[in-house]
Amino acid sequence: MIKNNAMKRKGLLLAIVTLTFISSALWGQTGKEDGSRFGKGEDSVRCVKNLSLYRQYAKNRDYAMAHGYWKVVFDECPKASKNIYLDGVKIYRFLLSTKPTEARKSDLVDTLMLIYDQRINFYGQTGNVRGRQGADLLKYRRNDDIKYVQQGYGYLKESVELSKTKSSKAVLPTLLSASITLYKAEIFEASQVIEDYLLVSSIVEQQIANKPGDSRLEDLKTALDANFVKEGPGDCETLVNFFTEEHKTKSEDPDFLSMLTSLLKARECTDSELFFIASKDLHKLAPSSESASNIAILAMKKSKYQEAVDYYNQSIELEEDELKKSDFYFAAAVAYHKLKSYSKSREAALKSAELKPGFGEPYILIGQLYAESKDLCTSSDPNNLPSAVFWAAIDKFNKAKSVDASLTQKATDLIATYSNYFPNKEEAFFKGVNEGDSYTIKGCWINETTKARFR
Repeated sequence: MIKNNAMKRKGLLLAIVTLTFISSALWGQTGKEDGSRFGKGEDSVRCVKNLSLYRQYAKNRDYAMAHGYWKVVFDECPKASKNIYLDGVKIYRFLLSTKPTEARKSDLVDTLMLIYDQRINFYGQTGNVRGRQGADLLKYRRNDDIKYVQQGYGYLKESVELSKTKSSKAVLPTLLSASITLYKAEIFEASQVIEDYLLVSSIVEQQIANKPGDSRLEDLKTALDANFVKEGPGDCETLVNFFTEEHKTKSEDPDFLSMLTSLLKARECTDSELFFIASKDLHKLAPSSESASNIAILAMKKSKYQEAVDYYNQSIELEEDELKKSDFYFAAAVAYHKLKSYSKSREAALKSAELKPGFGEPYILIGQLYAESKDLCTSSDPNNLPSAVFWAAIDKFNKAKSVDASLTQKATDLIATYSNYFPNKEEAFFKGVNEGDSYTIKGCWINETTKARFR
């Protein structure tokens, strides 16, 4: 009987201990442990308390004070509220702005990435969140190691592929920038960058179509094109091979053609047949000074100088910016020179100089035109002093360096060369010319007054 009572007491004690353990476990469980929003018992109270405290500080943007309370909520009850992740990003961006040590910065960025991962785990919206995650990783770690650029690129690419036309205006250019960085680091092939450019470009084009007249989207498209043209792959063969296929389906798309011709021009791929075809396609669809000058450039390279003159003149008519118009006038002057149309070449060169004060190249060209006209001017009037054209040429070389200091050496070298062709005193004496006399070159296209100088 005593033995049975002892066994009953032992069994009762074991039951009490078990019930106490179960009760204790149920009274204190975090949300992370039981999958609930706040947890249970004392842990639930702790979670709600810290959630309330951190939110008050966060609302007042006192992120330093909010951090400790926030960390408890993030670690123990991650389902408590979506605000945990929205506020967590703000808190960690603040902490990263305080110039932490490298080791501390690394820890902070790791936690920031974890915030994004955990938000996706509990609340989804992967496309949107990955974009923000990738942008922040590149913002804080782009220059630390190329592996972070690769990781950030992966987040951004996933975001764009999931979000498509809903992609953020910030994510699209950042993806292209990361792709170009990886190409320059010899991790990506040129074709990958081109594909990424076409992806983000097509998305922006669709966004513009959905919101016509949105200046922010139009500016974004312009910035994407400019970045790709300036920083993207520069291998002509790769670009031509890739865009030849693309051109087949977009030969009537002025935006695409404008980007393509700008790209090929920037990469000095203007010898390609693609550049010529795309330029003519663009000019037919949307005549502009740029498209006309592109065709003129190729015509010059093919020694089709009259065609070049025709298109440069179209560029001049279509252009409103005076500095650009000056460049087209000068290019036309060079084309006229090739045709040996000296008078028209000088006329275009003087127009170029008039529109761009401080531009000396037109005077260099005119001086060379004069120097080349020695035989022409001698045969046109036997009374002309044959070498007088070199006086007029050197006047223009001196004018060039007087208005454009960058041409000083070039003009000085030309002056030294052509001074050797000045007439001597005996030669001039028979023409009645003395040193320092004014002398007019008559009977040929120059018809300009200069000053007599001798070897």
